Amino acid sequence: MKILLINPPQTFYPGSELPAGNLPIGLMYIASVLQKAGYQVEILDAFFMGEAFKHTGETATVGLSFTQIRKEIQTRKPDIVGIAGPFTSQIGNAIKTSQVVKEADPTILTVVGGPHVSLVPKEFLKETLTVDIVVCGEGESAMREIVHCYEHKKSFGEIKGIAYRQNDNVIVTPLRPFIANLDELPYPAYDLVDMEQYLNPHLIGYRSFQNRAISMVTSRGCMFNCCFCAVHLHMGKSFRAHSTDYVLTHIQYVVDKYGVKNIFFEDDNLTFDLKRFEAICEGLIERKIPIGWETPNGVRADCLNLALLKKMKRSGAKSIFVGVESGDQKILDNVICKSLDLNRVIEFAKNAKAIGLKTGAFYIIGFPGETKANMQRTVDFALELKQKYDVGMHLFIATPSFGTRLYEDCQAKGYINAALSWDAYAQARQPSGMPLITTPEFTPVDVKMIAAEALARYKKLSLLNHIKNPRKALETAFDQPQLILKYLKNLTK
Repeated sequence: MKILLINPPQTFYPGSELPAGNLPIGLMYIASVLQKAGYQVEILDAFFMGEAFKHTGETATVGLSFTQIRKEIQTRKPDIVGIAGPFTSQIGNAIKTSQVVKEADPTILTVVGGPHVSLVPKEFLKETLTVDIVVCGEGESAMREIVHCYEHKKSFGEIKGIAYRQNDNVIVTPLRPFIANLDELPYPAYDLVDMEQYLNPHLIGYRSFQNRAISMVTSRGCMFNCCFCAVHLHMGKSFRAHSTDYVLTHIQYVVDKYGVKNIFFEDDNLTFDLKRFEAICEGLIERKIPIGWETPNGVRADCLNLALLKKMKRSGAKSIFVGVESGDQKILDNVICKSLDLNRVIEFAKNAKAIGLKTGAFYIIGFPGETKANMQRTVDFALELKQKYDVGMHLFIATPSFGTRLYEDCQAKGYINAALSWDAYAQARQPSGMPLITTPEFTPVDVKMIAAEALARYKKLSLLNHIKNPRKALETAFDQPQLILKYLKNLTK
C-alpha cells in the first residue's frame, strides 16, 4: 500500500509578497505516523518544487503545473493520495489537484484535510466529486485508519472524524477525540523532503525570514474565543502540548542533523502554559542550544513581563509578534472578545524596547459593530506603538471564515454575499482585493481607504526610525535595499 501526500500549488495576486518556503509540517506529521505503522509514504510538495517565483504584476499560481503533478502521480503510482487544504483562499488548488489525481488514475483514493474542509465537510464533498474522503480536525490517526480500512476493504464508517461519499449520500462520522498526549507523535518525517531546499529557499527564489530556518509546532488547541478565529473549531478548545523535554530534544535534533539555526514557533498559544514555556526558554539556555527563534503566529502580550522577556531573549528570541487585533478597548471586549487589556500591550512594547527585542503586532479592522472611528483608533494605536516603541504594524481586514462567529453574524445580518465562492476569499485576502463585509457603518471601500492611509503613514514612520538609527539604516540598505527605495517613493506620493 503506497501513499502519496501532496502539498498543492498556491495562487498569488498582484501586490502579493514573495511566498515563504515553509516545510509542509502537517503532511510530515501524517507521513511519520504512517511510516511508523509500516506503510510506504512519499511527499510531493508541489508548491515548493516549482520554478522560482517571479513578480510579474499578474495573478500567478506558484509551484508545479497541474500537468507536472499528473505526471508525478503516473510515475509514483500511489494507491492513496492525501491532499493538504490549509486555507479557504487556496482550496481551489486542492480541488484541482484531486482532479488531476483522478485523471491520472480514477482508482486512486483521494483524501483532503485541513481547516477549510473540517468546517464544511458535507458541503465540500457534495461539490467536489473528485475527492473521496475528508478528514475533519487532526489528520494523523484518521489517515492511518483510512489506509488500514482501504487496505483491508473495511467500511469507512468505523472511522471517527471523517466524511465520505457512499453512493449518492455524504456520510459524516462522529467527531474524533483530539490527541491528548502529543508526545506520542514521532517527529515530522524530515527524511521524506529535501531539507536543504527549505533551509536555502533562495535557491529557487522563495522568501525566508532567517537563514536555515524551519517552522515548528509545540502545542495545539485554543481556549480563547475570538470571533474571527476558526482554530478551536478544527484543533479543539483544550490546550494540548508537547512536554518540555520533547520540545528541547526535537530542537536539538534538527540543529544537530540539519544545521537548523532559526525556528519559527507556529503555535497558536505558545505561551498559554507559562510554566512550560519558561521551562523551554530555560532549557535552551542551560543546554546552550545555538538557536534563534521567533513567533510569527503571535502570542499574548499580557503573558510577557519584563523578567520573562529577558529570559526569552537570552534563550534566542530574535523577535516577538503579538496579537492585538484592535486598538479600541470596547471593540476588543464587546466585538472581538479578545479579553486583552491594551495597557498590558503598551507595557509589553515598552519593556521589549528597553531590552532591545524586536517586536511586531497584528491588527484587524472592518468588524461588524465597528465604525470608521473605531477603526481609526486601531490605526492610531498601532502607529503610536511604532513611533514610541518601534513595534511593527501588520494590519489586516476582517474576513468571515466559515464556521466562525464572525461568519455567522455576517450571514444573519446580511453583511456578506450569501453565496461566497472560494475565489472570493482568495481575492479578498490579497493586497489588491476588496473586503467582503458591508455594514450600515462602513463599506469595503471605506475600510480599504483607512488601511491604505495607515500603511502610508506607517512607511513614513519606518523611514524616520531608520534615519534616527543610522546603523539600522545601513543594515537595511545592504540587506534589503528595495525597502529603502519603497519608503522614499512613498514620501513623494
